[in-house]
Amino acid sequence: MNSRREPRIPIDRQVDVTILGPPDRQVRAMVRNASGRGIGLEVPRPLLVGKALKISLEDSLLLGEVIYCRPQNGGWYAGIELEHALIGLAELAKALQPFAEELGGERPNTMQYARRENA
Repeated sequence: MNSRREPRIPIDRQVDVTILGPPDRQVRAMVRNASGRGIGLEVPRPLLVGKALKISLEDSLLLGEVIYCRPQNGGWYAGIELEHALIGLAELAKALQPFAEELGGERPNTMQYARRENA
């Protein structure tokens, strides 16, 4: 009997993973499966349970936490519970471009910009 709340979809996709520190460390990993709440990663070294991760895809950023890590096929397999997902980052950057141009190419400070707009 499978006690999972959501079905897992098999995937074979290489991703960049940042193990949030200090110091932050980067590793390449393979996503082996995914569901709405988590993903299974094949990693070259063990990950500590409870560690926060940032997983970078082409146009997305996933934030999650290691909930288990076990040896598998000469490497390690980690279960990651997803906390946040930012999807469509290229569209967001495109939408923010007019604001950056208005500021003369400066990187906007959100609080200063909000104060200026409300003055």
